[in-house]
Amino acid sequence: MDEDQLVWGIHPVYELLAARPRSIHEILILKGKTSTKLQAIIDLARNEQVKVKFTPQFRLAGSRQMNHQGVIARIMPFATLSEETFLSLLSASETPFVLALDSIQDPHNLGAIIRSASAAGVTGLIVPKDRSAPLSGTVAKISAGALAHLPVCQSTNLVRMLQKLKEMGIWIHGTIKEGGVSIHAADFAGPLCLVIGGEEKGIRPLVKEQCDFKVTIPMQREIDSLNASVAAGIILFEIVRQKNR
Repeated sequence: MDEDQLVWGIHPVYELLAARPRSIHEILILKGKTSTKLQAIIDLARNEQVKVKFTPQFRLAGSRQMNHQGVIARIMPFATLSEETFLSLLSASETPFVLALDSIQDPHNLGAIIRSASAAGVTGLIVPKDRSAPLSGTVAKISAGALAHLPVCQSTNLVRMLQKLKEMGIWIHGTIKEGGVSIHAADFAGPLCLVIGGEEKGIRPLVKEQCDFKVTIPMQREIDSLNASVAAGIILFEIVRQKNR
């Protein structure tokens, strides 16, 4: 089985089954594994008419070990929203709170960012179609099920998409390593889109040109940079703090 087409672990599988049952081909349960949580997955799968198969072992491609907890879901590619549908979703929100990711290549970073974005109440996520880690089972696992609940748009042109957001009155805040306004001094009121750049080079120049504001995380000691998912979590919850103030 190709790991990119799998979701594993009790919580991620249950969350996907509850939110998007039609995205699952079948659920595999390891024979001999029993628990209340596994039974809840079985009951929900049967209720949603999703095939459940009991197997003596999981035949996985590659050598990487999974903490599968006795359950794996074989999935179809994750459904994403078209740009038009995504923009309609934002227009229905009183104060859209958007997260755009520019060239996040590490699936673990992507999954962790999605988890933080969902917890922060982000309205929707934009990722480039060609410059991003795929929305794989690894991403779903690291997101702890949040991927099943967060609206995602895969944009073929991130610059053009940001321009459309600006036309809707959404302010674009780009994160840069240094030289920007401190996130604690920035004004995150109103409709906004936060742009997080890639792990190595940050936001690409053409994307940076679309940013109305550039913000920086103030740090107490000189270090090269924060991990992209850590930086995203810090800024997302500073935005939440300001919005709840």
